[in-house]
Amino acid sequence: MSCDTSDNAITSVVGEMLILVLVIILVSLFATSAFNLLPGDRETVATVSMSHNDSHLIFWHKGGDWVDKKDLIITATPKAGGDRITLPIDEVYDCFGNPVEVFDLGGNVAASVTDLFSGTYEIRVTTSRSVIHAEVFIK
Repeated sequence: MSCDTSDNAITSVVGEMLILVLVIILVSLFATSAFNLLPGDRETVATVSMSHNDSHLIFWHKGGDWVDKKDLIITATPKAGGDRITLPIDEVYDCFGNPVEVFDLGGNVAASVTDLFSGTYEIRVTTSRSVIHAEVFIK
């Protein structure tokens, strides 16, 4: 009896295992690279104009992204120096004058200025991530 000591079968299995490991490594590298190409969170962008009367500042949404009412922050900073004042938001209205929960195209939001003293203020409409509108207001 003779015993065949050929390693052909072992060599092909080792070769297939090496190719499999190489493919797994390349797929994981490709997946990692692909996740880095995904866009990140984007900032809110909106075009806003401001008007006022004796008791309120009214901000009109002219275009861009909608903003949730709870995310809106309207502040007044005195130009002469002093602390920033957060203005209370009375209500947000849609383009038909109905109260809504989002500041969207054609809508408006009113903020009371009855607590402000006479002077010049820098008004900012912001979200937690960006400034949507900034304008100077003289009371």
